[in-house]
Amino acid sequence: MTKIQEENKRLSEEHKLNSEDKDKLENLKNELKIYVDQHEDLIKQKSILDVVGVLLKDGGIKSRIIKQYIPVMNKLINKYLAAMELTVSFELDENFNEIVRSRHRDEFSYDSFSEGEKTRIDLAILFAWRAIAKLRNANSSNLLVLDETFDGSLDSAGMDELLKILSNVTGDSNVFVISHKDQMIDKFHNVIRFKKIKNFSIKVNF
Repeated sequence: MTKIQEENKRLSEEHKLNSEDKDKLENLKNELKIYVDQHEDLIKQKSILDVVGVLLKDGGIKSRIIKQYIPVMNKLINKYLAAMELTVSFELDENFNEIVRSRHRDEFSYDSFSEGEKTRIDLAILFAWRAIAKLRNANSSNLLVLDETFDGSLDSAGMDELLKILSNVTGDSNVFVISHKDQMIDKFHNVIRFKKIKNFSIKVNF
């Protein structure tokens, strides 16, 4: 093989290698473009999530909504407490911590109340939430279920006041009261009695 032939062969092999390298380089460029596009998409998603995170933080939208409704809710809570003859000032702050004050008494906590007083507060908050939900939503619920609410620590006066509230604030609702107390039977227009027989609740006649 002459020198010219050898040189031609070498150049041919180099050209072949260069062609393969170009193909590899082109493939790498295409892969890089895919990764760059994916990176840009991730940056956009992160930016959106950062905005959502700021909005959902305590100082974001939630805080604005709470600030809007907390005064209304506190007013309703105290309205229902007064109706149940519990003479205290009960307020919730933006973090739903209670601030309780009573006449001739310093500020104190929910845990310092008796069980009957706690029940009154719980019910006042329940009715306040229900009223807020009715104000906030176009469709309000017409169903209220009180499970053994009258069987707890409410005294007879508290029970009577709760019945008055039920008649005043639930006139357009279907109220179901679940109770084990026989003295509650004459408090309602319609009563359904159940008896547990062999671990099954069966409707029975009076």
